Amino acid sequence: MMSNVLLSLAADVVLTREIFGNHSPASQRTFYALSALAIALFGWGYFRRARLWRLGRRGVTRASVGMAIKHLVLDVLLQRRVFGRGWASLGHVLLFAGFMGLLLATTLLAVEHALAGFLGRSAGNPVFHKGMYYAVYEALADGFGLALLAGCGIFAVRRWRRDASVDHRWTDWWALGSLAFLGLSGYAVEGLRILYERSPHPGYSFVGAAFAAAFRALGLDSLNAAAVHFYSWWVHSFVALLLIATIPYMRLVHTLSATLRLAFAPSRLGTMSKLDIADVEQTGVIGAREIRDFTRVQLLELDACMACGRCQDACPAFEAGKPLSPRAVVQDLRGHLDSVGPSLLLSRWLGQSRPRPSRGALDAPAQRSGASKTPPQPPESMHGDVISAATLWSCTACSACVDVCPVGVNPLRMITDMRRSLIGEGQFRGAPAKALQNMGRSGNPWGMAPQDRLAWTAGLDVPVAAEGPDFDVLYWVGCAAAYDRRIQRIAQSVAKLLSAAKARFAILGAEERCTGESARRMGDEFLFQELAAQNIETLARYNVQRGAKIIISHCPHCVNSFKQDYPQLGGEYEVFHHTEYLAKLIDDGHLPVPASSTQNDTTISYHDPCYLARVGGITEPPRQLLQLAAGSENSNRLVEMPRNRRETSCCGAGGGRMWFDDPPSERVGTGRVQEALATGAKTVAVGCPFCLVMLNDGIAARQADVQVKDVAELLVEALGPQNAVD
Repeated sequence: MMSNVLLSLAADVVLTREIFGNHSPASQRTFYALSALAIALFGWGYFRRARLWRLGRRGVTRASVGMAIKHLVLDVLLQRRVFGRGWASLGHVLLFAGFMGLLLATTLLAVEHALAGFLGRSAGNPVFHKGMYYAVYEALADGFGLALLAGCGIFAVRRWRRDASVDHRWTDWWALGSLAFLGLSGYAVEGLRILYERSPHPGYSFVGAAFAAAFRALGLDSLNAAAVHFYSWWVHSFVALLLIATIPYMRLVHTLSATLRLAFAPSRLGTMSKLDIADVEQTGVIGAREIRDFTRVQLLELDACMACGRCQDACPAFEAGKPLSPRAVVQDLRGHLDSVGPSLLLSRWLGQSRPRPSRGALDAPAQRSGASKTPPQPPESMHGDVISAATLWSCTACSACVDVCPVGVNPLRMITDMRRSLIGEGQFRGAPAKALQNMGRSGNPWGMAPQDRLAWTAGLDVPVAAEGPDFDVLYWVGCAAAYDRRIQRIAQSVAKLLSAAKARFAILGAEERCTGESARRMGDEFLFQELAAQNIETLARYNVQRGAKIIISHCPHCVNSFKQDYPQLGGEYEVFHHTEYLAKLIDDGHLPVPASSTQNDTTISYHDPCYLARVGGITEPPRQLLQLAAGSENSNRLVEMPRNRRETSCCGAGGGRMWFDDPPSERVGTGRVQEALATGAKTVAVGCPFCLVMLNDGIAARQADVQVKDVAELLVEALGPQNAVD
């Protein structure tokens, strides 16, 4: 090709082609008029959607120019978050690259035509559409067309096979069919142009040249090709303009709305927005009962969602057969927005406001008792027919759906916001409601006496902060290890290891209360803030704060709450998961390293807790400790599950599901139990008390000869009595 270009230039032949060749000035003006109409319909469609987004609350999220540019380059142009899903990812990348490449090619033609007209250039004297640029342009345009067609082919096969993870609508076939038609008809128009112009350099448009050869073989000559080209060009252009005009009115609306969503800071995994009690008293709004209770960014997310099904595929509740699909939640909310949005806009235009709920709906004790009757729901309410309570309570808040979404949609935040509304209306019953009652009354979900929090320390020398020891490390024991006999062994193991390392640590004992993490994720924000305020006050009394003393805990949920929930209320702490801190003690030489394993040849598989691995990003310290416990000569004893580290699968206890009384066979984590047993390991190691309970119950229900132990327990066993840990 390079030699052909050089020969053309040497022969003083302008290497180019006429833009709008075979079209009269009237035809050109008609095209521009239709283009203006298509762009106007496109703009009106997005303006219409933007008005619906503005129904939401302002929220606290702010767009950043730097953030917008970063995500535009990495997530939009380079499709960073799309990869990792096999053929679906490949199809999306090819479709996006082909569409954007052809859009750029068309835009450059429009710029060339406008500049040539402004400068008074003739068709044979282009401004920049000539020479080497022209040769590269033609070849790349044909390549982008092939990418577009390949992407269309992949998605057509997926939809033809009715892939369960993909949402199906007839408009999807219109979008896919029109894109494929544009690719093929573009090549046909190019081939006809080459044929009627008798182009001296057709090879630069290599696919167009192949179409020209095929038309020639069918008997088309230059004269006939010109007429066919004219009408084919108009059909091609009309479909292109029609597609542009209809983008905001179908699923392709996500092309721009997803880009806008990525301009905002992405949701940090494991975070929840703070509910201001004063605002609740003033507005009467708790969480999200109506669509306008969501923030504007959340309503934008409804249009950013492409319903690709990644969130559904990653959802452990959906896997377990629960009535929850994050994709369906988002799409159902979008349908509800389309249904009630126009009437809400009209009400706003007329200056009408919604009535405030009765004072009883704001009564925190009534929320936790579950004693109030379910109030009738207004037509604008999302509860019931739009999103059922069973759907909302199925969520484990594992954040998998948020983590895998390529455009930053956060179904979890929508679910927890709606849960807050249900709690505020008293729509909670049974064991989880009782757990909330106990937290408020006794400071723990079991309703046990605070003085019983020290029962696990029997026979151990564990310093208690109230007794005045000088300590640098506060060991946050948590409710499960204080009151559950099986989980107490985790706390005992951690205390032994800290003592063996001669760490200056203490516990709060009876002064410790539940962090409120599960209460917050179940939707009882008032209870969470009440518990957090008490704990923050207690910690301040012992000078536990960032820069002074650190907190360690064996519970990833407590760790995450201290890291991301408590700072919203003024509690700033340096917090470590116990595996992090124990690994640091070993690295610093304070904790002995076992010379060899005491576990014989027992294989071990490690389950990554969601709030430790996915939310906290802590994956290697537990494995480091397990490797030490196994002994360097037994590295093959550690067997990974297929879903590990950040891609772990939930045990089923998060989001308050720990307090639901489902039988083991119906719990969300049944798939994870099967996965653990399939490894053939005789011991499943965990780094979370909730995970230990759920996996242990699931394995026991299958009568499998497999033990479930915390990493700290295995490390104590490996160190043995010779290292003074018993």
